[in-house]
Amino acid sequence: MEDNNQKNTTNTTDTPVIAPVEPPAAAPDPVVADVTLPEVVDTIIVPATPTAETTVATAGNSSAIKQYVIAGLIIVVMGSGLLYALEEQGRIDTQLFSGISEMITPTPLAAIVNDVTIPLANFEKNKKQLEQAATAQGADVASESVQAEIKKQALDVLVNTELLKQAAVTAGIMVTAEQVDARYAEIITSLGSEEQLQIKMAELGITTESLRKDIEGEIMVQTHLAKAVDVSKITIDPAEAKAVYDQANTPEAKLPPFEQVKSEIESQLSLGKEQELVNAYIETLRTAAKIEIKI
Repeated sequence: MEDNNQKNTTNTTDTPVIAPVEPPAAAPDPVVADVTLPEVVDTIIVPATPTAETTVATAGNSSAIKQYVIAGLIIVVMGSGLLYALEEQGRIDTQLFSGISEMITPTPLAAIVNDVTIPLANFEKNKKQLEQAATAQGADVASESVQAEIKKQALDVLVNTELLKQAAVTAGIMVTAEQVDARYAEIITSLGSEEQLQIKMAELGITTESLRKDIEGEIMVQTHLAKAVDVSKITIDPAEAKAVYDQANTPEAKLPPFEQVKSEIESQLSLGKEQELVNAYIETLRTAAKIEIKI
């Protein structure tokens, strides 16, 4: 149920040269001696009696070993501390302390969807994109009501997309690298050049890696929706299209004749009905999901 109250670098080393080792001489065939049971028992359980000299030597060796172990542990601890400090400063990346860092400073979250976390950074990225789109449309993004709507949409997109991706995975939907490459090329074409894409990505604060991951998710969701939502029975009544035209055809609008824009109106109406079916499907996913909003 929905809970809206909660909020490779590889180190290389020179291969050491190992001198060939002569194989040991073949051992003579074992000789099986006639041994009585008492002799076997004595051989197993009777220990040699330690002398004073061996006792002292053993104690000395034990002390030396203990000192070496302690010294080794100190070096390991000091080395670990140095590695941790360097990684926290971003000077090295060993991935050894990522779990520790997350426990000390956990990643801020926007939501949790069926135990899958959505970072707050993803929400901020979506919010920024929506603000840019709203500004381009002339909306006052400083308005409290506009900001509230943008926040809701940014969060809904993240939650709904995650639900659809989970459903796609459950359905066995797979996306190939070739599909991602093709979609990436389409985006470059639509923007005019790779340079323009890089500029746009810099404005939105995203990387090529994250963009390709978003593309993979987009393809996965679209493929799943094409199978999960049946839009084949959608029909548009010509009278419905004419009613939309008449409502929009004010003297100020100066629209072309209806027959010239009829197919475009019908296409928009069809898309609207498709979206209604998608929204209904998403609502079933939300109803069955455990959603925690963290902001």
